[in-house]
Parts: sequence; C-alpha cells; structure tokens
Amino acid sequence: MLSVRFLAMLSTFLLVVGALLVGEALHGGVVTGEYAVTSPWVVLRVVLGGLFIVLGYRFRTPTEEYVAMPSDEPDRSGGTPDESTDPDRTGEFDPEMSPLGGDGLEHVESDARKSDEPSDDVRN
Repeated sequence: MLSVRFLAMLSTFLLVVGALLVGEALHGGVVTGEYAVTSPWVVLRVVLGGLFIVLGYRFRTPTEEYVAMPSDEPDRSGGTPDESTDPDRTGEFDPEMSPLGGDGLEHVESDARKSDEPSDDVRN
C-alpha cells in the first residue's frame, strides 16, 4: 500500500510535468511557429502531457487525508517548547553568539543611518 503523502506528491509531480509538456507544445507549435501544429513533436507532447494530467488527477488525495495523519505533530523536535538558546533567558543580545563579529552591529547601524540621510547627489 502506498503512502497517502507519496500519492499526493506523485499527483503534484504528474500535474506539473503534464502542464509543462502541454505548454511547451503550445509554445513551439502555436506561439513561435517552429513546428506545425500537427507535427509529431507537438502531438506527442500534447498527448503525453494530457495523459500525465489525467493520471495526476487520478492520484489526487483530499487534503484532509494527509493533514490529519497521526504522524502530523505540530512540534517534531521531541523537546519541550520552552527550551531556548538563551541560557539566562533575558532576551538580551549576546555579542559572543553573533556571526557578525565584534563590530558587526555597529557597521550595520552606521549603514542604516547613512541610508536614512538625504543625499546631496541630485541629478536633473
């Protein structure tokens, strides 16, 4: 038995590939006129794309079936939600934990102040 989520993914994949094939055939045959509308290139892509779209609709599953599965937990981390990376729980910025380095925030703040100032370079 196939998983409900796998069938939903397969349905989406088939629908997208089918739409791309039909769109490519229409673009090549009608829009750019590279191929005749009845050429095997266009007809094969339209038929194959239509088949993929039909199969995609065949494998569609209602959203309620794969959303309400028991494995769907709001928090999959397995830990308690009150665990924090802030050890003292003050909410204050810790410069040692910053990936910007020691002067990173001063540089960002000075750039923000420079962008707020009106520029003298006005061109007419």
